[in-house]
Amino acid sequence: MGSDAPRKRLPPEVRRGMLLAAARGVIAERGLHATTVRDVAAAGEVAVGTVTYHFSSMEEVLAGVLENEMEQYSAEIWSRAASAPTGLAGLGVLVDGLLASDVRTHEHWKLWLDFWALAAHYPQYASWQSRVYRDLHQLTADILRRGRADGSLVVKDPAGEAVEFIALLDGLVVQAYLPGSRLSPARARSVLHSYVRTAMTRHD
Repeated sequence: MGSDAPRKRLPPEVRRGMLLAAARGVIAERGLHATTVRDVAAAGEVAVGTVTYHFSSMEEVLAGVLENEMEQYSAEIWSRAASAPTGLAGLGVLVDGLLASDVRTHEHWKLWLDFWALAAHYPQYASWQSRVYRDLHQLTADILRRGRADGSLVVKDPAGEAVEFIALLDGLVVQAYLPGSRLSPARARSVLHSYVRTAMTRHD
């Protein structure tokens, strides 16, 4: 077959996934508001019309990227935390996984920082983000209950303390992953581990 043979048409879901993978790198590097449909098309090596066929806006592209992030990045950390041998160990997995120092984690949180701003103005994205938080709060509360049962944690209100734990994590994320921040991810991990030791473990 010659090199001028027509390119095989990919199923829409496969093409969409490829475009989201291409868009992820561009948005993580430049930010949502500095990324155009043309940039995504160039990264995906397709025509601009192919991008606009699958996505109505760059906001929809970012939302799709974040859905993939939940499946390809966060879900693995959440799963390891849920299956840790003790509740305390489970919290440790969340802290070390979600506040890691590697490039992949930096990119992940840059994407989320863009999405938080987006969710503040678009109810449909705020609704999806609220569901993510609901699931993360539930996971953390379950870990706290397990820690109370196995004796590794001292908690009175797992649901309420889960919300506090995630709120502190989010605050550390905003500071630790902004360029030029004085707070490194390593320091952020140290702060959150210290909080867990002080507020959630016995001091005999």
